[in-house]
Amino acid sequence: MQHILCTVGTSLLTNRDDRPWAGWYPRGDRPLPDAESVDAWLTTADASAASAETNTLARLELSKADVLTLLHSDTPEGRFCTERLQTLYRGTVREVTLEKIGKLGYGADHFTAGLKALVDVTIRKVHEARAHGMTPLFCATGGFKAEIAFLNLMGALLGIEVVYIHELHRELVRLPCLPLTWDAEFVARHEDFFRWIDEEPRKSAEVESWLKGRPELRPLVEDGDDGCTYLSAAGDLLYRVAKEQRSLGPRAVWPQADPRPPQEKNCLSGVEHHRPSGWERFVKRLCAVDSVTSVHYDPKARGGARVTIIDGQNGILGVCYSEQGNALPLRVETTARGQAQIELVADYLRQLK
Repeated sequence: MQHILCTVGTSLLTNRDDRPWAGWYPRGDRPLPDAESVDAWLTTADASAASAETNTLARLELSKADVLTLLHSDTPEGRFCTERLQTLYRGTVREVTLEKIGKLGYGADHFTAGLKALVDVTIRKVHEARAHGMTPLFCATGGFKAEIAFLNLMGALLGIEVVYIHELHRELVRLPCLPLTWDAEFVARHEDFFRWIDEEPRKSAEVESWLKGRPELRPLVEDGDDGCTYLSAAGDLLYRVAKEQRSLGPRAVWPQADPRPPQEKNCLSGVEHHRPSGWERFVKRLCAVDSVTSVHYDPKARGGARVTIIDGQNGILGVCYSEQGNALPLRVETTARGQAQIELVADYLRQLK
């Protein structure tokens, strides 16, 4: 089960082609198009051309068990595009929810506050997803460039896969969970300061008294127009991510290797069925992964996502290899133990070709 967090821009309105409202742009004097007309157009439109978000989501393996959260700017057109996407994807996934990112709009004056709101909403949704046993996934195609950059950074720091597709690309770009280490203890060492400044607006003179003794904190704060000093967007991100990471405990490590040669892990011999082109190469590639212990034919793995977790505690995955309409459903047993480790292996196997 995935919980997909997708940033939403306005490409649904601004892409230039033969759509009925072509030529609309945010600073123009044309009103937003009729919502029902846009909804009807989307049902038959080419997903790869309709918008940046549909272009990306069309290439994900969405299922009825997934949850989709659409993150939109604090603008009328951002809300409009998000509501249209919500209508489109109802029925495709279990639930589609909307989240407005307060103060994230065209004005530079409040953009830092908007990025901080983005961090707060995203971390809350990630926490909720993990609490319900779901795998969070960031879809960072639509929206402001700074918004996309922050989502990519959060993905790297929280160990969450980020997917992206450019309007001229045909294939999805996946930024996998990276085995990064960073000094989260920096936040722990200064937790009293972070808690204090985050509780309520603090006068700049008060904050300055802290900074004199802790100059390393100075790059993480900025002055507001009200005589107070606040955490900057980067400082807020560092604080929220560190809190979330500490609540999760230590990161999972790649499971131990099975020392047997790959050919001993292949248990498909003697099973007769229609096999897709290239299946032998794919199975050999699977068996060559060090944490894989065996690969079996299993019709129960047919349909749904390409890689699914069958039994996280015992390290069992379902993998469905397909080519030109034929599918080969497989049960892949691994040395992974527990949800965190099996997700690492599942993410890796999703990239195999």
